[in-house]
Amino acid sequence: MEDQYHHYIPRFLLRNFAINNYERIFVSKEKLFKQKNQKQNFRNKNKAEALLQIYDRKIGQLGISLVAKTFGYLNMYKDLNHEDAMHVEDKLSKLEEKASKVVRDIIKASQVESQIVLVRRDLSNLRKFLFVMNYRNRHRWAQFSNESFDILTLLMVKKFMREQKLKKPQELWLQNIREILETPHEEIKDNLRIFTLDREAYELRMVDSFLVIWQAGENDKFIITCNGFGIFEGVNRLGILVPFQIPYHSFYVISPKLVLVLCHTLFRTENGFEGIEKKFGFNRSIFEYVPHQPATPNYVATPKYVPPNKYGRSTDSNLYTAFDSYFQSIGLERREDDTFSFPFLKVTSATVHLVNSILLNEVKPDLVLTFLSPTYLYKTIIKYHKEKRVGRQRDFSSLKRMLFMVLNKTHEENLNLRKNIPAGRTCNWNVRVIASGS
Repeated sequence: MEDQYHHYIPRFLLRNFAINNYERIFVSKEKLFKQKNQKQNFRNKNKAEALLQIYDRKIGQLGISLVAKTFGYLNMYKDLNHEDAMHVEDKLSKLEEKASKVVRDIIKASQVESQIVLVRRDLSNLRKFLFVMNYRNRHRWAQFSNESFDILTLLMVKKFMREQKLKKPQELWLQNIREILETPHEEIKDNLRIFTLDREAYELRMVDSFLVIWQAGENDKFIITCNGFGIFEGVNRLGILVPFQIPYHSFYVISPKLVLVLCHTLFRTENGFEGIEKKFGFNRSIFEYVPHQPATPNYVATPKYVPPNKYGRSTDSNLYTAFDSYFQSIGLERREDDTFSFPFLKVTSATVHLVNSILLNEVKPDLVLTFLSPTYLYKTIIKYHKEKRVGRQRDFSSLKRMLFMVLNKTHEENLNLRKNIPAGRTCNWNVRVIASGS
């Protein structure tokens, strides 16, 4: 079987950052561009030759890279113990196809609407996709391949492997992905063939957290990094033998203008953060005052009859299950065609820079970073170096110098081009921008 290049960040997401999608296309005749085949030619070429502006920290270079050859490894999902060695990749492609439609719908709606309506089944597929995206990143894959766990987790991994009759941790990684892909969203937390810590992580992030959509302003842009899909802000301490983590906000950048954020249930208005802060002494979130308006649900099922003496009466005080208990007490049940209206929550420039700072602060030595605008990335690096709330900062001074040189060179070239235009010469062209959703 031939080697295959497997993306850990799928191409449909990377194309939203492709510079081809934002180039100005100059067309001398309005009728030419309106012809369907001409439009399709532009789009097909951009898809096949989509280019990313990247910064590779390992070699310290800015450059251009094809989407088809960025953010991936050869044979990442190859399962030599299965008759169909690429069966995991095949299942992933089916989930990606479903998720890509949802993401495209979100991006398209954000350009003209104030909200997006999603049905429960699409929302479940999206949540599963977000988890798999985080779980299959290059560093998680390397963690299993190199057995780079803390002592207690490694003991748990070895024990689970013996129970599942697996020989290598990488086989466990593949089994976890396969089981997540094959199991309905609501049942993943109960699937005992998935490693215990990963089942608990899925429940915490994908079941117990609520989704919001933050939208950057006209002059702001999110960046994307090789390990940034699912980076979280919250409690991250060293417990007894193992790290202790509570994600307040998990970030999933889907375009330069949009980030999906999974928020801890503490940030629901009806719960509040003050009680848990006093009880456990956790640090407050640096995104506490950013909008957290959740989706508005519409349940299509007719409510079941509940006796008046039991209606709305629930004694469940568990932070994670109280809502479900109340839900049942008023006779409602979930259906796959329930709908949820998600508002696009516009955030300030300060919030966009803070999200980008979180991504930059979690980089590894082999960071690969993708950005749309060198000018905005330069501004982002300056803001990052001034940001004191993200903890110990990384050194991006060399990237800052390179961007400064690129921007000055571009400015000089533009000035020279203008000088060479003969006086009085003008040309009427029709300008069309090939949108990222194409």
